[in-house]
Amino acid sequence: RQGARARISHTDTDTTMIYRGGTDGAGGYAEFRMIPINGKPHDPVQAARYTYMGYTVARWEGDTLVIDTIGFSDETWLARGGYFDSDQMRVIEKFTRTGNEMLYEVTVEDPVVLVEPWVMPSRTLRLSNNNTVIAERGSCTESELAEVSTQMRH
Repeated sequence: RQGARARISHTDTDTTMIYRGGTDGAGGYAEFRMIPINGKPHDPVQAARYTYMGYTVARWEGDTLVIDTIGFSDETWLARGGYFDSDQMRVIEKFTRTGNEMLYEVTVEDPVVLVEPWVMPSRTLRLSNNNTVIAERGSCTESELAEVSTQMRH
């Protein structure tokens, strides 16, 4: 639901994905994910600590980075417009880079909500030549309470 990544960087041991704010059509904050790339399976103890972005592990399959996320909170939506999910959702993302292009593939499994896995049509992302600065995350304050009436609060 965070939209496309604004920036992806990685080392030999992890990858960091930075997302812009406001991409879901209703405000939203700039967020980031730091994901270890160590090939280890999910730790069941950590998987039980539900979070909005989920608990993610990653591994390489040849030239493809496979990102596997579980442990989502069921308090969020997969997307706007009522696309809800359960705490049993699992998201598998695959990134395969060739030159200045990256093939991005996503499969969402949720046995509580979906009859079968949802496979997003694959997308080809292109390396940007722009070195833009990503805005800092804003903060909600007590002064905004009077304006909060829906999710579209800004």
